[in-house]
Amino acid sequence: MPVADLDLPVDLSAARRAREFVRARWCPDHGGDALEGVLLVVSELIVNAVEHGAPPVRARVDCRSDVLRLEVSDGSPAFPQHLSPGPQAESGRGVGLVATICSDWGVRRDGAGKTVWCDVPA
Repeated sequence: MPVADLDLPVDLSAARRAREFVRARWCPDHGGDALEGVLLVVSELIVNAVEHGAPPVRARVDCRSDVLRLEVSDGSPAFPQHLSPGPQAESGRGVGLVATICSDWGVRRDGAGKTVWCDVPA
């Protein structure tokens, strides 16, 4: 399956739309075991882009032979923060979740904004 992109609204519907987009473009060679984790990761990345980033927000799915590459771009140059929230904290776990579920991840500058990417093994 080729690379697919989706422009997203900067509102509360963005995470749901991104999950639907990823589910519809799930790599056939990757089986279903990793899908729930990938849906959780895309939700976290999109919510972070909407809450802490800036428009435009875009999701990308790239089915590679050995990994699914997921990318979320937004117009803010601020990189995500890897926090250490306490047990009672209601937020701050997104980057840790991405690092736990994905085999690799990172951030790159894109013009005035950034792209957070992550790989999920096939």
